[in-house]
Amino acid sequence: MNIRLTLFFFFSGTMMMLAQQQVPRDTFDITKSAMQFPHHYKLFGFQVSAGLSMVQPPKDLLESTYQAPLVNIHATFGLPCNFSLEGDLSTLIVSNQLALGPRFSYLYKNLGVKLGWDIAFVYGQLKQLGFDNSTKVWMHYPNLSVGYKLRKMAFTVKGEMVIVAKSSTKSGENEVNVSKNFVNGGTLALYVEQRIHKNMVFVFGVKDNYVKEYWPVWMIFTTFNRYYNIPELYLSWIL
Repeated sequence: MNIRLTLFFFFSGTMMMLAQQQVPRDTFDITKSAMQFPHHYKLFGFQVSAGLSMVQPPKDLLESTYQAPLVNIHATFGLPCNFSLEGDLSTLIVSNQLALGPRFSYLYKNLGVKLGWDIAFVYGQLKQLGFDNSTKVWMHYPNLSVGYKLRKMAFTVKGEMVIVAKSSTKSGENEVNVSKNFVNGGTLALYVEQRIHKNMVFVFGVKDNYVKEYWPVWMIFTTFNRYYNIPELYLSWIL
């Protein structure tokens, strides 16, 4: 009887060891794949995400309610000493923004903080629907991100100031140039990064743009001197 029990436990233990060896341990950590969450990026590592931003400008900026999906490409390049370089391209065909800037990230256990400053160039033109307008704008986006992570999910709150450095707008033969820096408003966003399958991460974000001039519709030339709350829904895959 003792021999049978011994053999039973021996073979049971052997099968359990083999099963553990055949099923690899899940070592996924969101910090290795996240882009919005502040963390120490891999030195000279490169990450790219692609997605869409759904925006609905106020009705008094446009003659009718208009939802415009912005195509977005975001990239991160890891640098020494917890620095990184981030680039962002958003396009609506008639309006485009390219931003580039450094980041410094600090991670303590599950909490992360990231400081950055982006310089962006906006170019747009609208020569349909009775318009003959174009615009060129240089902008600054000083920003701060604070995040908290679990093993497979991360939450990040990001705030940024919107500063217009120089703008040139043209309507037909009329051109207006502004070269004095002015604060155009700010943004506040919440991003959730979630592992979906294997190492693939999906990003969901909601953002409020509190600005006077919203860059995708800059060439519309609003005459209202007021701030707008413009909501934005962000969806992307980290590739």
